[in-house]
Amino acid sequence: MNKQSNKRFDDLINYIEENLCEEISYKKLSQILGVNEYTMQRIFLFVTNYTLGEYIRKRKLSMSALDLLGGRERIIDIAIKYGYESSQAFSRAFKAMMGFLPSEVQKNKNEIKFFPKYEISNEKITDAFNYHVEKNVEFKLYAISMKTTIKGCHKDAPNFWKENSNVISGKKQYGLLMYDKTCSNDEATYYIASNVKFESSKEIHIKKANYLVFELEFKNADYLYEYSSKAYRTIIPDSGHELEDLPDVEEYLPNNNLKLYIPIK
Repeated sequence: MNKQSNKRFDDLINYIEENLCEEISYKKLSQILGVNEYTMQRIFLFVTNYTLGEYIRKRKLSMSALDLLGGRERIIDIAIKYGYESSQAFSRAFKAMMGFLPSEVQKNKNEIKFFPKYEISNEKITDAFNYHVEKNVEFKLYAISMKTTIKGCHKDAPNFWKENSNVISGKKQYGLLMYDKTCSNDEATYYIASNVKFESSKEIHIKKANYLVFELEFKNADYLYEYSSKAYRTIIPDSGHELEDLPDVEEYLPNNNLKLYIPIK
């Protein structure tokens, strides 16, 4: 399963690479993974830590920098090549990423912030996935929240738990990760929650829904992040389910056991 799913994701990345100078079809990317567009974008965000749009933009600008270094094409021709309507729009995007204008590439060639093609790294998670489907699960919780990002959550969340350990200690504990349903940015909100009210908490209700429920041992936040990323990449496309626009839920159990709820339709 993992080998097949990895190939699908590699095929998705390769399609992007082969079409950096063309219009990239999100519909085609969805077909490559075998899911709908929302699920494809959510998987992409969780696996790479970049929104699809941001990844494509960074790859185009990186390749344009190599073209500029070659010195054989005009800036306007390179801008049009990578889908920009004008040299001004291209220059603004290029400077925002690189810190200098396209016309200044030669004197800043050692400062180019090249964004590489995504490669699936050596698997850090070798544990077998233990999961099942639970239907009509409803969460009525009390929670406090912080703003974070998909890529930064596994670093921010442990500090958030530590800062609030005194108010949540002794209560049944949950973690919720909610992020932009359009997957247009990687901004997210992380919640610490319980089924009973605690200091500064506000009521939060997640409607009845179906979930893929993964059971695992909680080792640390980095392990959970890697586990979730691999589950998104290898399990979701093969599960036959599409993702639902609801938060992922972590339910912390005794003896370092954990249930990870990923919402599905």
